[in-house]
Amino acid sequence: MWETASVTAVTSPATTDTKRRLELPHLDGLRGLAALTVVLYHAFLFTGNKGDGYADLPVIGRVLGWGYLGVPLFIVLSGYVLMLPVVRQEGYRLSRGFRGYIGRRAKRILPPYYAALGLSLALIAAVPVMQQPSGTQWDSKVPVTDGAVVSHLFLLHDLRNDWIGKINGPLWSIAVEWQIYFLMPLVLLPLWRRIHPALVAALAVLATTLPSALGNHRYDYAHPWLIGLFALGMLAAQASVDRRWSLRWLPAVLWVSGIVLAVVFLVWWDWWHRRAWASETAFGLLAAGVLVLLGRRAVAGEQTRTLRFLNWRPVALLGLISYSVYLLHSPLLGGLNLVTLGWGLPTWAQYTFLTVVGVPAALALCAGFYWLVERRFKNSHQQIATAHPSAPAAADESSPAAAEDQPSAADR
Repeated sequence: MWETASVTAVTSPATTDTKRRLELPHLDGLRGLAALTVVLYHAFLFTGNKGDGYADLPVIGRVLGWGYLGVPLFIVLSGYVLMLPVVRQEGYRLSRGFRGYIGRRAKRILPPYYAALGLSLALIAAVPVMQQPSGTQWDSKVPVTDGAVVSHLFLLHDLRNDWIGKINGPLWSIAVEWQIYFLMPLVLLPLWRRIHPALVAALAVLATTLPSALGNHRYDYAHPWLIGLFALGMLAAQASVDRRWSLRWLPAVLWVSGIVLAVVFLVWWDWWHRRAWASETAFGLLAAGVLVLLGRRAVAGEQTRTLRFLNWRPVALLGLISYSVYLLHSPLLGGLNLVTLGWGLPTWAQYTFLTVVGVPAALALCAGFYWLVERRFKNSHQQIATAHPSAPAAADESSPAAAEDQPSAADR
């Protein structure tokens, strides 16, 4: 999901004689902003001892506490980018087949993931204060157990609550995304070919949220509703380039929905914040709609203020390194909080230090990780984006997955 993208516009999924190259560089900007939101959220979450931020800085907590919503945005973006090239194929086929698709996903996602996992383990081993619980948010990451390490190696750590948050919290969602990669060609696309795509997406959302909505929260830690949000991203991709769907009503609906959602999130903050399935699904629906609106305007060649901002070079650069930022920022911020906790700073000062000093330092280190590791595993057509971040590369099924933390997940 952290890739520049372009797609060939089509008038229908089965039409190939009206193709033209269309660039969608604003997707990188969205990824960059989502990554920055998550980093700022974690800087607040790691501040001081566990809960200090929410207790001593309640106003900031009310705002930054929604940072976990970067996860549904990343997941919707992932479904969107991976579906873009599929929409233009006859019968919604993967252009190079299942093996080629999984091979490209593995090459793009796994080497940086394993490098980040190794660096996280090395950092924990090198910093004694990070090795045992000490009353901070970092406590959920340690102690490092054999089961946690092995499950992370096989990307199965999202399947057990005592593994999912260990070592490096945000890595849980890489496992979720990796598993969704298999569900897309094996489950979602076959259904896409047989029944209306909107119905497939609706059924996916309903099936993955219904248990939680009915009070069965046994597997909430794994966030199964992200599968439904991925399907929403797929649907948004089709709606962006398929002009057979008339969506003139969409801007008005998005404005009204956005205002209503902002009000209910603020007024009933505690209710929504305790129910990740509800808040993430609601935000994911809104994010999918925004992607459709931006995508359609980009297809039409419009240059709105929003698109120009998302294409702005600093935002594009942040999007370029967003996967590396996601992979490494958590142990860096968590470790910095632990190392400086002995200074005895008040909560506001500790938070300010982590945000003003820690966040830029973490971003710089993550940028170094990108240049040393991640960029070496990009597909050949993505090298343009590496050299010129504002120049989008061609989209294929190769946009690396993403995610972060959530209230339950983010607390990891």
